[in-house]
Amino acid sequence: MVINREVFYMRNIFKDIDKKKILKASSYLLFPIFLITNFVFFISKTSNSSFVPSVFFSEGYENEPIAHAGTFITDSDENLETSIISFLNDLYSTRNKSFTTGNVEDLYKFYDISQTFSSYSLKHEFKRIAFLRDWASERNISFKNIESTPKILSLKENDNTYSLTLSEEYKLDYIYNDAAEKINNFGVSLIHTLELKTFGNSFIVTKDYYQDCFEGGLGQYDFNLTEKNIPITKYRAYNLNFKINPTPENSSTYNREAAVNYANKYSGISFANNLDSKYNSNYYTYVAGSGNCTNFISQCLADSLEGGGIPQDKNWSYKFNESKGVMASETWVNSEKLLEYLLSSNKAFISFSGSFNEILDSMSKSSNEINLGDLVIYKQGDYIEHSAIITGFDNAGYPLVNSNSIDKFKMPFDLGWNNDTSEFYIVSLK
Repeated sequence: MVINREVFYMRNIFKDIDKKKILKASSYLLFPIFLITNFVFFISKTSNSSFVPSVFFSEGYENEPIAHAGTFITDSDENLETSIISFLNDLYSTRNKSFTTGNVEDLYKFYDISQTFSSYSLKHEFKRIAFLRDWASERNISFKNIESTPKILSLKENDNTYSLTLSEEYKLDYIYNDAAEKINNFGVSLIHTLELKTFGNSFIVTKDYYQDCFEGGLGQYDFNLTEKNIPITKYRAYNLNFKINPTPENSSTYNREAAVNYANKYSGISFANNLDSKYNSNYYTYVAGSGNCTNFISQCLADSLEGGGIPQDKNWSYKFNESKGVMASETWVNSEKLLEYLLSSNKAFISFSGSFNEILDSMSKSSNEINLGDLVIYKQGDYIEHSAIITGFDNAGYPLVNSNSIDKFKMPFDLGWNNDTSEFYIVSLK
């Protein structure tokens, strides 16, 4: 979907804000409200087969909500940037250890919890720690090492306050407790809107917001910032017996191996490739960091040089010409429309669907298999929100996916979505 970031801000920003700070918070909402209003108007004027001009979705990192106008930092301020990166490395290293140990006592020193926005940000980290620990426990998984690397994309200064747009790329190593000799890993990259304030000889976080890869699983948790340890509250409940085919044959119209290779090469995760550019420069990137998921999947399926090579047609296409620029069909950039197109054109069928439990239960009753190069379409509540491509299986046969919007590389397919309102469609390409 193309409005995930704006929906995230609308849905979460008021959770921990008291009435005295409503005016301040409203300034954060002006940009996403503008985007959503225009989006709704645009979609109301769009038919199923119409084309979506790329400029409508265009958004650079500089358009992230930033608390202060300030002055852009120049190349002469390398010492400042080095100091900020050092602080963030310390913060994220401490947080990443908490994912495995549950101990969060050392995280408080990085946040100004006397301020509402900073308290919200720390509570969010506690929720993430609780969710990932519970998710792993239910699957008999242990995380052996979690590392993340921050990279500053933009930086502004105003009165000893620093407003950053930041990428944070994770590498997560995990094992199954009954097969500890085999280490699996996956990657994910998050884009932060971060605000720091000078604090003594270092810094302190006053705001840290981002579209989270775990967001769909966090609603069940709440904390009051007196916690020192985050306990595991869920235990192994699943019989992970996925019916998979790791070596499917290519067809005359779909090269699965090439589609998977494309998804790995352009996943946006640096350790997955050695590219200077995260994405394929032959395609437009829609709403950087937030709305590129279906555009990326369409590329994997259709690219004739490196991808799966499924022929485009009048109802599903990506075009460029000098006068009109980029023109992509709605089916190319919208998860729900792509699913409708693949099914109605007889290019694919749904092999499994339902909640995580329902998919596991149906494995033993169906002759269908999950193949490399198949798709996973995600439904949250009443809305289809995301799409990904299956690019591998770990040593327990767990399907792993790549996607954009939030860049992911070989991540367990349900991670961040497993709650009571999530459904999955495993879509098999013919």
